Amino acid sequence: MSDMSLKPVEQTLLLLLGWVQLQCAQPGRARTFFEALLSAEPRQRDARKALVVALLQLDLGAQAQQHCEQLLADGEQDPALWACLSRARQLQGQLEQARADYEHFLALRDTHA
Repeated sequence: MSDMSLKPVEQTLLLLLGWVQLQCAQPGRARTFFEALLSAEPRQRDARKALVVALLQLDLGAQAQQHCEQLLADGEQDPALWACLSRARQLQGQLEQARADYEHFLALRDTHA
């Protein structure tokens, strides 16, 4: 665990800088900002969710899956997380589980609409 703690404004700044990099099609750079934020604030859910997006754009399915599973274990309720988990498993060739995860996403999305 890190001894470093960030002020809320610093957390927001790192998160926004990461999102700007994603918008500029620079997922590797975005990953750096999100991982920096998570190293100081491991419970920062928004950074972890954004990191999943960057990892998927980098085709790093195993790492994306780990972060998806961490978010689920932490009680994240966003149905889109299941779509991300599906894509992470697809990248790893786990097609049956990817299909099941995507079906779960569709069912949750329909109930949350």
